[in-house]
Amino acid sequence: MELKKSVVNSLINQRERILESWKSGGPWKIKGIAPESWKKIVQKAIENQSVKIDTVVTTDIHRLIRLTNTLHGKTGLKKVYVPINDVERFDPLKSALAFKGGAVKLFVSEAPEFRLGDQRYGPYKNEKVELSTAAALFLVCKGVAQVREDN
Repeated sequence: MELKKSVVNSLINQRERILESWKSGGPWKIKGIAPESWKKIVQKAIENQSVKIDTVVTTDIHRLIRLTNTLHGKTGLKKVYVPINDVERFDPLKSALAFKGGAVKLFVSEAPEFRLGDQRYGPYKNEKVELSTAAALFLVCKGVAQVREDN
């Protein structure tokens, strides 16, 4: 979406007139600038200033607001408040663990190596394992593990 050099020069040379014309409905009839050029300018302004909406998130009322200490259904991590000054240092895999103690026996179909807190887990493939509650919940939520009933 390029403007001709002559149009750009007209915009620059008539800057004050264009700005003044906004008081009376807009600069649409400025000499040397065709309606098609204004369309390009407006389209570029819209692209630069618009917000891209994630319609999947926006239409899902469960993702719009998550109360503090509620669990995310696909990770088992909890929603925690993070002050704006701490965003760069925030580690959700450490600070958002809902369960810090206990262990759970699982059957893991397949999971790559991952980290939760200061602990590394995996990789696992068709294994019976005993993991921390946080790691077990994470894998169950991801759909790659099931809690074992046997000992």
